[in-house]
Amino acid sequence: MTELEKSVLPIREELEIFENKLKNLIQQEENFFKSDLENFMFSNPKRLRPIFVFLFSKVLNIKNYDPVFDIALSLELIHSASLIHDDIIDMEALRRNNATLYKLYGSKIAVLEGDFILSLALEILSNTNCAILKIFSKYIKKTLQGEIEQNSNLNKVTNIETYLNKTYNKTSNLFMAGLESLFTLDKFSDDSDLEGALVEFLKNYALAFQIKNDLDNFNSKYQTDIKNGNYTLPVIYFCLDNGIENLNSKCDFEKYINKTKEIIKKYKIIALENLEKIENSKYKQSLIEICKYTLRS
Repeated sequence: MTELEKSVLPIREELEIFENKLKNLIQQEENFFKSDLENFMFSNPKRLRPIFVFLFSKVLNIKNYDPVFDIALSLELIHSASLIHDDIIDMEALRRNNATLYKLYGSKIAVLEGDFILSLALEILSNTNCAILKIFSKYIKKTLQGEIEQNSNLNKVTNIETYLNKTYNKTSNLFMAGLESLFTLDKFSDDSDLEGALVEFLKNYALAFQIKNDLDNFNSKYQTDIKNGNYTLPVIYFCLDNGIENLNSKCDFEKYINKTKEIIKKYKIIALENLEKIENSKYKQSLIEICKYTLRS
């Protein structure tokens, strides 16, 4: 059992039901590429967005649990669709050690499969309330704005603030869509301080999570982001000190990698501090363990 699996033991039953619902959803649909889609959806996924939805729903004492599964399923489907589309944009051959749909079938089929998954999410969201549908629409738009901003700045060295803003929009919005949707459901108690603490936790966690993801990508032997002209924090720090004209594959980035790790640590600490405001120790501990595990150096 992995550290992540241990940390989600309090919601193991919910996650098992979730996996069955997701599998049934994919299997029951007519699709010529069903086996490849299943392989993509179920090959070592982290399921962080559904995990947070279930943990937050427990902390918030949600009464009616059916919409919680709809929110979790919609989030995972939208996230999966975005990954398929990202692989096309970045021309990625591998994801989770498997060939991407883009690599297997080209961009046309991959686009259609991503759109197909997105349509499944929209179908599920149509069964929820209007407030949830509006929340998802708002945050999907913000996510796309982050992606557009990133691609409009390719081969450009932006300032730190611009990078952090783009990073926040790119990643935090789907996390936030899940949490804000839970706020619309019936709860056993309304606690604005608790809701505020969860929002602040998620903002800082998502920012740290994406910066770490960018750093992991930068540290990979292929340095895909540099190749694609997507300059993340280590490169931005380097160029601010040395100029973009001195950027090449032989640069010494160690100093700037360490600076990036300090930024991740900063947002991680703030996220953990916000969790201290949660009284339910069992689910709070799960959130703490997930935060520490997924943001480890």
